[in-house]
Amino acid sequence: MLQAANSKPRRRPRGQPDTRSAILSCAEQLMQRRGFNGFSYQHIATQLGLRTAAIHYHFPAKDDLGVALVRRYRESFQNWVRELEFDADAWTRLQAYFRTYLEHLESDEGRLCPGGVLGAEFGTLSDTMRVEARLLMREIYAWLVLTLEEGRREGKLRFQGDAYDKAVEVGAALQGGLQIARLAGAQRFRQLLGQLELELTGRKPQIGPLP
Repeated sequence: MLQAANSKPRRRPRGQPDTRSAILSCAEQLMQRRGFNGFSYQHIATQLGLRTAAIHYHFPAKDDLGVALVRRYRESFQNWVRELEFDADAWTRLQAYFRTYLEHLESDEGRLCPGGVLGAEFGTLSDTMRVEARLLMREIYAWLVLTLEEGRREGKLRFQGDAYDKAVEVGAALQGGLQIARLAGAQRFRQLLGQLELELTGRKPQIGPLP
């Protein structure tokens, strides 16, 4: 339908997210708390005060929502990497990456990282979502490999063997550590970070008392 000539387009109130972004943000939180298969459009509609038809308008099927979510994760990661490009050294950047996991852990809901959720439910995802999930992991591990290699060249990091193998170890430890921490407490994850620091730098970190 054409807009009347004398009418003005509606403008979103300043600072208010558009509906599509609000849906993605809500779905992201639900996915990290419940898993992708653990929430429905009704959960989103209830939380945002929308009708489910409004969600279907932007994402006709849940697979469309899932693909958009993973693509948004990829874009966020790429933006995060660009922001870190001029940090002093590789170890500083790696610590910043560790902190993103701490932020998941210390959130009120104890959210899991996107990669952990996608990996746990990979067998139930659509082919399109699987492609996006693999691309996300490929990009994260490529960054980890480059960061580890740079840190070793700088003399800031030390480890035996290939940087890709070490990146796989670090990534698996972080994802698994978040899941363990949900059962055993946040201090267990901090122990893991301390052990990674010891292995990568040779410095023994100060770990507080166990609960």
